[in-house]
Amino acid sequence: MTYNLGVDVGGTFTDVIVFDESTHELTIDKVLSTPANPSEGVIHGVKEATAKAGTAVSELELLFHGTTVVTNMLLEETGSRVGLITTAGHEDVLHLARAWTPGPLYGWMDMEKPDPLADLADTRGVGGTISSPAGEETEPLDEPAVREAVQELEAAGVEALTVALLNSYLNPAHEERVREIVAEEAPELPVSISSEIVPEYGEYERTLTTAINDYARPTVISYLEDLDESLGEAGSTATMNVVRSDGGLMSSQAAKERPVELALSGPSGGVVGAATIAEKKGVPDVLTLDMGGTSTDVSLVEGGVAETTRQTKVGYREFKSRSVDVNTVGAGGGSIARVQLNGSLQVGPESAGADPGPACYGLGGEEPTVTDANVVLGRIPPSVQLGGRMDLDRDAARDAVATIADERDSTIEEAAQAILDIVNENMHGALRVVSVERGYDPREFGLVAFGGAGPMHANALADVMDAYPLVIPPGPGVMSAFGFLTSDIQNEFSETYLETDEDVDGEDVYEELRAIEDEASDWLASEGVDEADQAFEYVAECRYFRQDIQMSIPVTLENLRGEAGLAEIKGDFEARHDRQFGFSLDAPLEIANLRVIGKGTLQGVTIEEQELTTVDPSDAEIDTSDVYFGETYHETPIYDRAELRPGNELEGPAIVTDDDSTVVIQPDHTATIDRYANIEIIRGEDQ
Repeated sequence: MTYNLGVDVGGTFTDVIVFDESTHELTIDKVLSTPANPSEGVIHGVKEATAKAGTAVSELELLFHGTTVVTNMLLEETGSRVGLITTAGHEDVLHLARAWTPGPLYGWMDMEKPDPLADLADTRGVGGTISSPAGEETEPLDEPAVREAVQELEAAGVEALTVALLNSYLNPAHEERVREIVAEEAPELPVSISSEIVPEYGEYERTLTTAINDYARPTVISYLEDLDESLGEAGSTATMNVVRSDGGLMSSQAAKERPVELALSGPSGGVVGAATIAEKKGVPDVLTLDMGGTSTDVSLVEGGVAETTRQTKVGYREFKSRSVDVNTVGAGGGSIARVQLNGSLQVGPESAGADPGPACYGLGGEEPTVTDANVVLGRIPPSVQLGGRMDLDRDAARDAVATIADERDSTIEEAAQAILDIVNENMHGALRVVSVERGYDPREFGLVAFGGAGPMHANALADVMDAYPLVIPPGPGVMSAFGFLTSDIQNEFSETYLETDEDVDGEDVYEELRAIEDEASDWLASEGVDEADQAFEYVAECRYFRQDIQMSIPVTLENLRGEAGLAEIKGDFEARHDRQFGFSLDAPLEIANLRVIGKGTLQGVTIEEQELTTVDPSDAEIDTSDVYFGETYHETPIYDRAELRPGNELEGPAIVTDDDSTVVIQPDHTATIDRYANIEIIRGEDQ
């Protein structure tokens, strides 16, 4: 028998899912993360999950891994020491940056701008000029200066080297020569050149993105090599693929070369998995809600395809890397509640994390958290064990929430409900950012909720957003790991174009995209994807001429050669611009960049359709419990999700428990188990 495995390292838990290719069965497991050394949690989770599935690590064929190593490194500023070689006179590029300050109006007063990732002391300018827009060499590269710079930087102790020369996106010859010199002078020093990482205009963004790549590279190389070694010692011969920020996959070797593509590795998997499930159900337009222990990630899926962006933001830094368009807020099960000096209640963004965790974990935590509030209100029933193995300390949860009740002069239940109301409002705001603020009406979308805590809060959010149906997939607590199993080998290739529809026609754009496709095909071949299994998507990044608001417009390649030419692209751009901003302009269309996304399909998992059975769920009812809804307690049936069958209908209020999550169904709502084992929730009046 053959098994595939997905593993996602989160801030609190490491989630693992095993897929049996012969029986199509999924086995899920959760273990506490090990922040000091994430690979320890990964190996522990892989061993436990394979044992739980009745197999061995040696039986794994494919292993899909999502990691927060790059994310945490950027947030905590614990990356490597980076040296920078740039064009003489442009040594301050990372310090000049962009004229941006955080909101609200006077947010700049409290702004603490982080230091650039390459210090000025580790920056060297060298002679040599490439002209723009011709991309011609007007001054030869000063090779002796390059050799001297490399020798100085290596002696100074830099751990990686970024090469970002002016106009290199037009002609990479100078950067490529610098890389050759680095290989001669310092062969052990990792080096990245900007013309390969971001071959586009924008000197600052190109330099920053390449510097981030090098900032993470030594640690990622060490982490993946350690993980490969540990998996080998455990008996694994599986091919390991690492999940990219855009939800695609790349080999472990490719990840070591381009770690900047891993900045949103974990969150992207959940969105891809949710999109796959929603499209299978016939609900291709959905909002996604991924609430974990530390934060909540939300996104929008339209037509079964997750929205992507070219501007990835982690903490203060915003850089050019394709990623699933995820909005993150500090709202998770471990988010800490505190009463402010003015008497208001604040929930998050500070989190209790995995150690010590919420008070109910019984590991020493004392401050009240969202999970403690759910325990107090009975939303997590007494029979539930966290991750299927950890007993919850309910007295500790009540004691923690009681501190809020005392400060607010309320009952414990009122304090707990207030904590949930505020964290729900925080998530509501995040969902509005990816929908309303971008011209979408959430009432036209369903909601797919997952993560360890998402299914507990999703019904309340669906009510506020009027986003139905609400879909809770199987194994919601490990949805990101499931999403990894549905991902494809993928990478993006781009080229700066800067032509208007008055200067070029569809045939010109067609030829450029074909040339970029050749590059994408070569990369897929290097990743082991046969030509017959390669597929490509084409994108034109468009804007109005002399404007700077750019939008990525999908391109149907063959249509470019037809009578319409570029008219289809312009029509799509103007429709999207009008929807988001409420107007369009009588101006030429400028294509700033052209992109090709190369994909190679991997069949990591298949979703099986099942026959519908009885509507009666009584065989799955395991208990009843008093649960607090709407200012009073309700006697509420508790169901074991493992015993629910397709066709079962549950009348709210109800609680559905599983090893990895708990689903809360509010009064006046109905839940149905569909053919794919999803829990689908609708309001009573929507039936």
